[in-house]
Amino acid sequence: MGQSSKEEVSNRSYWKSLSVDQRKSIALSAGTSAEYLRQVLVYERKPSADMAKRLEEATGGVLSRRTLRPDLFADMQVAP
Repeated sequence: MGQSSKEEVSNRSYWKSLSVDQRKSIALSAGTSAEYLRQVLVYERKPSADMAKRLEEATGGVLSRRTLRPDLFADMQVAP
């Protein structure tokens, strides 16, 4: 499978740190399922641009759209 990037390890660690209820709550807030969230964070599934934004909002910025989809948001400026 190759080496994982720092972001991927961070996403997996974040997933593992969440309780089942927290996973469900984040998924519900983002309008998706906990299973889909697992696929994104553990199995590197690429969310749509809209879903990346919703996951960022649902986690209060812990997950960022830039790390979830660097191909789409790499040039995005970070607010001070």
